[in-house]
This record gives sequence, C-alpha cells and structure tokens, in this order.
Amino acid sequence: MKKFLFLTLTILISNLSIGQEIPQLKLTPNGVEPIVVEVDSLSASEIYQKAQNWVQETYKNPDKVLKANIANEKIRVDGFATNAWWYKSLGITNSYNMEYTIEISFKDGRYRFEYIIGQFFIDGGQKVLYDYRTFYKKSGEIRKSYTDAVPSLELTMNELSKSFYNYISGKTSKKDGDW
Repeated sequence: MKKFLFLTLTILISNLSIGQEIPQLKLTPNGVEPIVVEVDSLSASEIYQKAQNWVQETYKNPDKVLKANIANEKIRVDGFATNAWWYKSLGITNSYNMEYTIEISFKDGRYRFEYIIGQFFIDGGQKVLYDYRTFYKKSGEIRKSYTDAVPSLELTMNELSKSFYNYISGKTSKKDGDW
C-alpha cells in the first residue's frame, strides 16, 4: 500500500511540474497587473523572434497593429477584441467590444506581458462613455451589476496571453486539415 501511495504521489508531482500554468492577468480598479512568465529554455532573441511570428499569425493586419518593435527587447501591439466582456441586465446579456494594447518585453528565460485596456464599443462601432473603472465601487469592490464583466474581461485577456505562451513554447498544434 505504501508503494502504491508513493507511486501515485510521484506521478502527480511530476505531472504538476510538466504542465506549467502561466500567471493570470487580473483586473483591478487601477488597471491590469502585468505578469512575468518563465520560459527557461529560450533566450530573449528567441522569444522576440517567436513573438514576431505570433503577431503575423494572430492578427489580420499585422503591419497595422504592431506599434513598437525593438529587436530582442519588446514589441507593442494595438488590438481589437469583439465580445471582449459582458454583463447581464434584466436577464439580457450585453456584450461589448474593446480596444487594447499589449506590450511584451523580453529577457533571457522570461518575458513580461502587459495588457492595457482601451476604449469600449457597442456593436455598430459606437463608443461607450465609461471604462473598466465603472465596474468598481470606491472601496474596490465589484459593483453588483458588473459581477460578470470582470471575469469575462479577464477571460478575454488571458486567452490572448495563453495564445502567446503556447506559441512561443511550442505548445500549439495544427489539426490534420490545417496543413
């Protein structure tokens, strides 16, 4: 029985160390806290080159969205997310689009991913007259009407962050029909 328990614990611990979870972007009343992600096996120049390729493959018009490009140091991308966040009012789900900026800085073995929330829009392109700070009370607590807004916006941000991580760490895979 002790051998079985030891073997089970060994397998669980090894699985946890192999499947690295990256830090999550969190929205606060002051904005989004940047994350630093470890990628030990990659140099700053390798991360930078993969980031360049990721931008080319992720964005429809990569030349238009790439706003800063400092070789082996950082890139800045201005993007647009449809259905970026939502909330429910009177049983109806309202979703909003949003502009954002990401800045990714590179060091050997790690990168810093910063997400800056921009303007909100409703479908049809009309600007919304408020920003993410409206989600919060002065105390920092989330307003009752926006309890879905914060996690849905964090989901949008973290999907992009995870897409980047998976790309540079080689964890993306094409389906058979994609070749």
